[in-house]
Amino acid sequence: MSGSMGRTGLYVDVKRMGLALDGLIHTEYPGDFLQFIEMYTFAKPRRVSEIPALMYKPIMMHDPWVRLRYNMSDPKVSELLVPHHFTNIQHGLQLARKYLSVQDTPNRQIILITDGLPTAHFEGEILYLLYPPDARTESATLREAQLCAREGIKINIFLLPNWNQSHEDVRFGYKMAESTRGRVFFTAGRELDRYVVWDYIKRRRQIIA
Repeated sequence: MSGSMGRTGLYVDVKRMGLALDGLIHTEYPGDFLQFIEMYTFAKPRRVSEIPALMYKPIMMHDPWVRLRYNMSDPKVSELLVPHHFTNIQHGLQLARKYLSVQDTPNRQIILITDGLPTAHFEGEILYLLYPPDARTESATLREAQLCAREGIKINIFLLPNWNQSHEDVRFGYKMAESTRGRVFFTAGRELDRYVVWDYIKRRRQIIA
């Protein structure tokens, strides 16, 4: 739900996909576990009832060069004081790994939906907001992805089109998928719900077979 998702209305397509996937699981596979995580500068768990009301985070600063650092353990630092429109894939993966670690199943996977490179990450309690995307954030994100892989969690990356998407966004998607034995998909926003549901059913049938 980072700021860029509002420029083309992609956040609406993502919410539609989430509701479609939840509906599929409840009607066809009620024994499966699904947890939604909203991802922006921070990552937050969300209930399905909250999905329709979620909005992208408005871009509050337009500096071409951002290098911000926040000590989130400092009681004087509140999340309300931190710009929310960045993309913290590392925190999203970390939270997803926490939820999946207690699921007793060999089929644990993350469906990661993003429109570009990460621009925020944590190092302990220190939050970094770095734009343009920085190698430091990429490394921290890949380390978290590899922790998921070590725990047998596969990462499926759905890379949505963006107005300023570059070959670096594509390279990062492939790099994460390759380092975790996951997969990367390129799909238009309006096709996202059908594609994710189709892939979920296909993979589930393969595992049962």
